[in-house]
Amino acid sequence: MFKTFGLFFVQYQRKYSTTASVLSLVLSVQTIIASVSSIFIMGIGTTYFGERLMVICAAILGLGSNLGNAFAPQPSILFFTQSTLYALTSESAHLSAMLILGKYFEKRRGMAYAVANFGAGIGGLVLPQLVTYLFSEYGLRSTLIIIGGIHLHLFPIGLLMRPIERKTNKSQNINEIENHRLIKEEESPDRFSKSKKRKQQNGEHKMRDAVTASNDSLYKQEEKNENAITLLPPKSEEEQNVLSSNFMCSEDETVSISTGKSDFKNSKPNLENYSKQTENRKGLCLQFLFKIFDFSLFRNGKFNLLMTSSLLIAAACTIPVAYIPPFAKDQKLQSDMIGYLVTFSSASDLVGRFLFIFIADNKIIQKHHMMAIAMVVHGIVCLMAVFCTSFVSLAVFSILEAALGGTYYSLINILLVEFIGLDSLNHGLAVNRMTRGISIAITSTLIGVLRDNTGSYVGGFYLMGICSIVGGAILLFKPFVSKSENVS
Repeated sequence: MFKTFGLFFVQYQRKYSTTASVLSLVLSVQTIIASVSSIFIMGIGTTYFGERLMVICAAILGLGSNLGNAFAPQPSILFFTQSTLYALTSESAHLSAMLILGKYFEKRRGMAYAVANFGAGIGGLVLPQLVTYLFSEYGLRSTLIIIGGIHLHLFPIGLLMRPIERKTNKSQNINEIENHRLIKEEESPDRFSKSKKRKQQNGEHKMRDAVTASNDSLYKQEEKNENAITLLPPKSEEEQNVLSSNFMCSEDETVSISTGKSDFKNSKPNLENYSKQTENRKGLCLQFLFKIFDFSLFRNGKFNLLMTSSLLIAAACTIPVAYIPPFAKDQKLQSDMIGYLVTFSSASDLVGRFLFIFIADNKIIQKHHMMAIAMVVHGIVCLMAVFCTSFVSLAVFSILEAALGGTYYSLINILLVEFIGLDSLNHGLAVNRMTRGISIAITSTLIGVLRDNTGSYVGGFYLMGICSIVGGAILLFKPFVSKSENVS
């Protein structure tokens, strides 16, 4: 459905007589909400409720979003119906589907993602023509109601998502499990109390060993003295009292140390209870944060490199299809011709995803090299937007941009599994969705501002082209990052 947003963009602009920056801000807020909600959807939703229920909820949210858009009296309502409800719809459905797909397949996971993206390609190929026809026959409001009904098809799709549990080989994964357990213990918020308890227990053992050793040495000394038949002079009564008092004092100190209590602590029970309650609250908050998100991912240099690249190239690979229709409208193209441009873009995106995923699945070239090359060429194509002034040139531009930009979506999930592993894929998808959302929010806002100030979308395509080139070049530093991690 995102591929048809450019068509709705033109209709919203005509209905509300608003500027491009306002509608771009709607898209920006949508991506921000989608980014933030992805952490909770992957950390809490799929963990406690499962992928099936999240997709079913997406069907209901999608219906509500389109009905709200249909009856919105002013563009400010779109910030709730489009930006909020549709963001929750897309994230609940898409992330849940990608997560359960990674669990279903192992050897041919790349091809499985390609086949799944085939549905998105078919939808992008058919829906623009369908939406254009519905606009001409029923108008904007009725079209939105029909699109809301189409979202209800997510309900039976969610019912088909059967959860499975993968069997792990204990002999091969025991070291990884042990390392994961140690990392969790280090990150646990109550590690300080555990460390303190271990120190107290070690102190008790040392004290007991010292007392036992002293008793043994006294016993041996007495035995030695008896064998030597050495008689000590009797002590006076005053000396015996002093020794007795010293012994009792040391005994009290020993008991105090072994029990871990002191008169100072007993004299301030309220302060101790307050500090314990504060530590418990902090511990619960940290446990909640660690439950919904795995912060240890940021220790992985390759993951940080991939997310930095994604921050730059995600918007350049996502939103051009939303700005090609208004860009073509500025070139005085008719509505049916604009629909053909979106269709060409969707078809080439479908072909490009299959081509690149086929190359990656057969290991002809390394995946990060393939994405780097595709992103650099994609950036060069975006810089050529200034020469697109006719239908033919815009059609060629749409085909090349979509075919190269689709590489990001066909390879990003595979690279995540390759860099961080399948066990951390849910958290990796959440971080990737957040970086993508930040990228789209910032870039789409800047494109709207540039359009209002310059009167053209060419500046926006320049921005996306430069980001795509820089983001693709960053991936070429992956061998250096891997080498530094191995050295450390």
